[in-house]
Amino acid sequence: LCQSENTPEVVQIFLKDLRLSKFSGDIQDDYGTRVINSTDNSIYQVLPQAVIFPKSANDIQIVLQLSAKHKFCKSIKITARGGATGTNGQSLTKGIVLDCSRYLNRINEVNLQQGWVRVEPGVVLDQLNEYLFPHGVFFAPNLSPSNRATLGGMVNTDACGKGSRVYGRTSDHILELSCVLSNGEILKSVPIDEKRLKVYKQKSGMTGEVYNVVDEIVREKADLIDKVFPKMSRFMTGYNLAKVYGNADKNFNLNYILSGSEGTLAVMSEIKLRLTKLPKYKLLLLVK
Repeated sequence: LCQSENTPEVVQIFLKDLRLSKFSGDIQDDYGTRVINSTDNSIYQVLPQAVIFPKSANDIQIVLQLSAKHKFCKSIKITARGGATGTNGQSLTKGIVLDCSRYLNRINEVNLQQGWVRVEPGVVLDQLNEYLFPHGVFFAPNLSPSNRATLGGMVNTDACGKGSRVYGRTSDHILELSCVLSNGEILKSVPIDEKRLKVYKQKSGMTGEVYNVVDEIVREKADLIDKVFPKMSRFMTGYNLAKVYGNADKNFNLNYILSGSEGTLAVMSEIKLRLTKLPKYKLLLLVK
């Protein structure tokens, strides 16, 4: 590794302040932990300055509120990490890793009658589907690294994998997202009609600003968005502006922008997902 083994002074001060706060998770800045978190499923290696393991949504809030303070906002960079199965180095950073896989791995609620599950971002895909199997349902997107990939990571990369022609992408199965914005505000994202959107745009703080800015962009740039975004079921888009209104229900849906944003817009704290019935039969077709 060519990066320095020494942690910058500003990071040491940040970690000290975090230890003095009500943060209940783990804080590790030893060289061994940093090296372990310097690689993922890509060919790259980037040494972080520290690794933080939150135990709750409140812990994520505390971290982001502290990093937003004037003395830290220009120097402390936070990168969320799940199973680190991305192949493009998405979870690697020279800043601080926020690892949501160690503790935030609980399945909070299942409603089989309505067909949904509520999970924390560190729940692994296989863990969820093994839990759901006796009930005859599953979470449909089927990834190759399913025994390591976390649901939070799947949301952030809008993962699809095998069977995407039938089941679509992760964003097609998201019902609700709870996430923490860069200033520590909690934002709950659900599909909303025009009447409710007006109410959401009146909200104070960054939450109201988010709804105003996104709605303004997708309305004013509608023709350009329609022209630029390809009409494909599976592609990497970055911020999926085309689906904010261009979804099946035609409601304003912020989930499509948050999903696939690679953690650049918010940190997921809880995810509500639509469940699918297990297929009765499976076929293998060999094209020769």
